[in-house]
Amino acid sequence: MYKDLPAYRSAEELSFAFSLLMLQPLSRAEAAILFEELWNEANAAATACLEDGAAFSYIELLKDMDRRWRHVRTLH
Repeated sequence: MYKDLPAYRSAEELSFAFSLLMLQPLSRAEAAILFEELWNEANAAATACLEDGAAFSYIELLKDMDRRWRHVRTLH
């Protein structure tokens, strides 16, 4: 990675963090804040690596996060 770019977690690491978020006993508001943080991190990582093709794994993660988040009825 370039020295001037921040280091991002891999798409796999972010996916795992999202899965853990979905299992936590949080209020909807708390979960929404954490979801937004993960979303922003994945989006920033995708944007940072658009030129080298690695963005596709982040884009797939964002699609999966969106799909799963929209279908959550309750969070514990």
